[in-house]
Amino acid sequence: MRKLFLTIVSAAALLMAACTGDSDRPEATGEGLVRAINTIPTGPEFGFLIEERTIGGANYASATTQTSFDDLEYNFNFQVALPGMIGAQRVATVPQKIERDRAYTFLITGDVAAPDIIVWDYPVTEFAETDTTFELRFGHTAESYGPIDVYYAPPGTAPVAGEAVASLEFGEVSDAVVRESGEYVYIMTTAGDPGDILFESNTTTGSSRTSLTITPFDGTANDPGPLAVRVISQNGTSSALADTNIDSTVRFIHASMALATSDIYSDEALSDRIVANHAYRDITGDLDLDFGEYTFTYTTAGNTGSILFEAPAVLFPASRVEVYIVGEVDALSANVVNPDRRSVETLTKLKFTHAAFNHPFVDLYIVEAGTSLEDVLLPEFFGIPPGLPPLSTTIDQGNLEMYVTVAGEKTIIAGPVALTAELGDVFDYIAYDTVDPATADLVQIPAP
Repeated sequence: MRKLFLTIVSAAALLMAACTGDSDRPEATGEGLVRAINTIPTGPEFGFLIEERTIGGANYASATTQTSFDDLEYNFNFQVALPGMIGAQRVATVPQKIERDRAYTFLITGDVAAPDIIVWDYPVTEFAETDTTFELRFGHTAESYGPIDVYYAPPGTAPVAGEAVASLEFGEVSDAVVRESGEYVYIMTTAGDPGDILFESNTTTGSSRTSLTITPFDGTANDPGPLAVRVISQNGTSSALADTNIDSTVRFIHASMALATSDIYSDEALSDRIVANHAYRDITGDLDLDFGEYTFTYTTAGNTGSILFEAPAVLFPASRVEVYIVGEVDALSANVVNPDRRSVETLTKLKFTHAAFNHPFVDLYIVEAGTSLEDVLLPEFFGIPPGLPPLSTTIDQGNLEMYVTVAGEKTIIAGPVALTAELGDVFDYIAYDTVDPATADLVQIPAP
């Protein structure tokens, strides 16, 4: 009888709802598009939600995937992990009515713990299959810059007063600009001063039937220049524009006892020596190079006839690359990585590279200063083989000590190494072989 009673009550409730509440609910007539962009240079990833449903995560200078939703009103929520708090904290809520066939971009600006949200709102363009044009909007998301003018024209076209395609304050976006598919250059200047060029891109190709947003962000330690300009597509992918006045960079880390002191050349003819006398444990600064494909050739120092190793690498536009040479005799390898040096105000970052080949597998412990390893249950990293690209983690703040041990044991190979950590710090450590095969050196790689 109890089951029957519940069924009858449920049926009655459904009938009542059908007669009353359902008819008052708004009905969707179509869909609109939403996405979020994080403009806070020291900000962590923000969770972007529609009501309680996650849409995506917005890292700095990137967009979430553009997602379609019914043309109704919603609360859009933003949450982030804050120091000293358990779980993600809701830091902003924005009610927004979505209109049919319109796109909404939510800019996350200001303070991490209490961000301001700016909403861009514009119509969605539908292209015909025969269209040969593409559509752009220009934004201003570099908060440390004042008003700007934007020029977008074929290569070789100089900025001229009165011919800017957009004049913008921070947080603004232009109306749609339509161009025929072809080659163009993006130029950003101080507002009203076409001679004060802040950014001039390499030549890019605009493809027909695409909708793009081009917008600058404040540069961070990951960027070779003071601005990072991104081209954001309709599906949320982001690509960097290279500033013709600023090169990409490469940094070399000599981490193999098996590689002799070397000269490094960037060209096949071995005429462009970019590093001389690169000895074991030497670390160069960031060296400027054009973006493109390279084979870095290591020769015996002073002898181009003695090639020791070749390391292929790709430098993408507006990027930084680090080249680690690791390995043993007749088994050298190059780890080519794009380092993450950006400071995040809510985190302490640490990278670790195991290049000590005398020790097949190691654990890395990071503990409070004065703590015995015997009192520590788990390492930060465990069972690390040598030769991997750098491993990344986040660590606690305070006075710490680091140890490298035999994997699965508390047998110390290197350490203790003292470390004082604060929020926003970015640390980079490497374990080197020593002449004593029972030990290793744990050394901090300095910022360039």
